[in-house]
Amino acid sequence: MDVSRSKAGRSLMLFKGAHKFLVTTSPWMGGPDGPLVRQQRLMERGQGLQIDGDVSDFVTSWGLQGKTFAYYGAKLAGRFWQVVDQRRKSLVQIDFYGANDGLSEAMDDARGMLDSMDLEAPQ
Repeated sequence: MDVSRSKAGRSLMLFKGAHKFLVTTSPWMGGPDGPLVRQQRLMERGQGLQIDGDVSDFVTSWGLQGKTFAYYGAKLAGRFWQVVDQRRKSLVQIDFYGANDGLSEAMDDARGMLDSMDLEAPQ
């Protein structure tokens, strides 16, 4: 998945059964954490979801790195990843979510898609 060619304000959503993989790109002019705290608040207060544990760092085999956290609710659960590329002034947010049933297997697919993402192609 070549995210480097994505334009700010664009989204891509992939579906597999009851699970969704949403990639959104936006411009970013702030620090390396980006709007992660805002996203957590929207999930907790706006959608009634619970954040599962603490935010942690991640790095993929392509060297893509950022912050991630898991979340859950009564009928769905998911994982949110965020990457800030300060040099390109871009923000990439990846939200994987769906029904609790089959989440573990679908999460393996989502991690594979995340691992395939490339931000390093020339602009």
